[in-house]
Amino acid sequence: MGLIFLAATVFVLPMPLFEVFSGIAGQGAVTLFVLGVCLLTVGLGLVAVGLHKRSRNLRTARTYDTREPSASDEDRPVNPHALPNTYGALPPMG
Repeated sequence: MGLIFLAATVFVLPMPLFEVFSGIAGQGAVTLFVLGVCLLTVGLGLVAVGLHKRSRNLRTARTYDTREPSASDEDRPVNPHALPNTYGALPPMG
């Protein structure tokens, strides 16, 4: 979401930014400037939070005790080198 807000900032902020700092801004340009600054602030905040959560997740050691269970755990064979279960498929004729 943060990258979407930052992308929107690229389209909303440049022209009002120029008009506000050159002193020729009207009411609409000031409104777009405030909207662009808000989009920039929220976008940077969301990117920072996402990067922080991602780095925290990468620093956590993965073990069988800490991983989240998935729906396919019951289908997983005890021996990973064993042939997969055919689930009722007919064996090849021959």
